[in-house]
Amino acid sequence: MGKGSGVRGAKGVIGAMALSVLPAAATAAVLILAAAFCMDRFSLGEDTLKKMVYAIHFAAAFACGFAMGKLKKEKKFLWGLAAGTVWFVLILICSLMVHNGSLKADAVLAVLAACAGGSMLGGMVS
Repeated sequence: MGKGSGVRGAKGVIGAMALSVLPAAATAAVLILAAAFCMDRFSLGEDTLKKMVYAIHFAAAFACGFAMGKLKKEKKFLWGLAAGTVWFVLILICSLMVHNGSLKADAVLAVLAACAGGSMLGGMVS
């Protein structure tokens, strides 16, 4: 099989997707801890918490897209978007498990927009 075989390419894409999710998870973990500290110390309101959560989703997706853009050298914004979609699906699955399958559609769309925008921007910047 040659260099451009489908099996080798698929393994490369799956591996790159898995590697790009790691910086997103690390970024999200650090920012969630920082948000929890801020909420505890400064008694921030619920509206502020919602904004922080969307910013965390955006930053984590940015890290995911940035990593994917570094791994893939062509069409970085599309690869970033693909990696951000994988990150969003992981978040969605976890949210569905925590909330017993009931989520607000507007919140899901807002998180999707944050993940898509952040990951595409991360891919373009990389």
